[in-house]
Amino acid sequence: MEWKSSRYNHVIPTTDGAGVLYNGRTGAILELSRNVFTSLTRILPPADGFLPIEAQSHQLFPHLAGGGFLIEGTCDELALLETQYELERKRSQFLITVLPTFACNLGCEYCFVGKKHGIMSAEVQAQLVAFVEEHLARNRCPSMSVDWFGGEPLLAKEVIRKLSGHFIKLCDEARIPYRAQVISNGTILTKEVVDLLESARVDRLQITLDGPMDVHDLRRPYKSGRKSSFSEIIDGLPSAIKKFLIRLRINVDGRNLHSVWELLELFVEKGWIGNETRFFPYLARVSPFTDACSGVSNIVCSMEEFYRVQFRWMQKLEELGIAVGAQGLYQFPEPKLYNCGAVGTNGFVFTPEGEIHKCGLTVDDSTEAVGNLRDQHVVSKTKLQKWDDYSPFRNPVCRSCEFLPTCLGGCPRNQMESRTVQLKENCTYHMKYENQIVLFHLGHRNGLDMVGDMEMQNHSVSPFRILQ
Repeated sequence: MEWKSSRYNHVIPTTDGAGVLYNGRTGAILELSRNVFTSLTRILPPADGFLPIEAQSHQLFPHLAGGGFLIEGTCDELALLETQYELERKRSQFLITVLPTFACNLGCEYCFVGKKHGIMSAEVQAQLVAFVEEHLARNRCPSMSVDWFGGEPLLAKEVIRKLSGHFIKLCDEARIPYRAQVISNGTILTKEVVDLLESARVDRLQITLDGPMDVHDLRRPYKSGRKSSFSEIIDGLPSAIKKFLIRLRINVDGRNLHSVWELLELFVEKGWIGNETRFFPYLARVSPFTDACSGVSNIVCSMEEFYRVQFRWMQKLEELGIAVGAQGLYQFPEPKLYNCGAVGTNGFVFTPEGEIHKCGLTVDDSTEAVGNLRDQHVVSKTKLQKWDDYSPFRNPVCRSCEFLPTCLGGCPRNQMESRTVQLKENCTYHMKYENQIVLFHLGHRNGLDMVGDMEMQNHSVSPFRILQ
């Protein structure tokens, strides 16, 4: 049998002559000592190049074939990826984002939602329940997941309570798993709210703090001018910690990037950091996602500045006992099935007035709605078409890219609207930082050191692992 190199191999040398081999399609990793890495570079042909027959007897061969670094000569990896992409987005979980209200008690300067107002009426709630019931009856969804978003969704907690009860009942009747998360500013976390969320089968919270009190309150003030939103969040978090998986988002730009360390010290002091707490603080780089927040362009930090802090941040979390490699928040590159709920057949976003969208970044633009619950739940096939037709495999640059399996073209909206800055940044991340992140998570801090010296004498133990 003829064997050839995978087009998605990443051969990553470290400074001591050793190295790492990572495959973006299978997720397999080989950590190699200097001698073995030298052997690899001699026998592994270039992308799509064929392996010499005599090399099949090399001790590396079974590991290279087992990890997908070498594939059968007739294998078309690009076709496999495209087939998987089309299949997975059609059988995706029923993933809905619900905005129970557009209202928010904070006036964050970089908010991308816009200026709409209103809370979801009882009539729209009933129509949404009917939509969910009809969709579950017509489609074989493997599971259902709800993201409660806004505005500040906890300002409409009764809407969450009522809708959750209906959704849970429908999923239980259909015998499919149900779960939910709340994306909140964290200012309304009380024991009563936590009890409500637990009964609504919410298992994850995303809450935002942008730095110590003086920094956070300047960036995320109450609209009413009342007391510190930072204090409200810090006082409310203890009621939620250990009851939910909490992703603590820290939005950073050029002004607050270096103040995050004081915040981390506070988390340690409070006893919130540790595997048993399921409390994961992560950095998110501010960017002009929509027209509503386009004014942030002059304050964003460069990607180089961000990753310089990001690597230090992840290392500090590891030192504090958090297994950052096990959390997608910390960007370990994994093969993707499809890249966004917006291109999934079963992905929808619902606004308080009943608009149906595919992308959560378009909720402030009624022209982007694909339908309305008030209109007999009709979804426009014409407006759906651009989401149904979208595929990164139609982009010649993406088709030829070695990072395609872990990227899949990035944000579909950015691709469809040719958002040049965002597209460039996405490509820069993969081409400049993805391999560095692989090395970081394997213990080679920015590729500057090699931990251990793996010898491959014992062939009963495979030296690669598949990351699920």
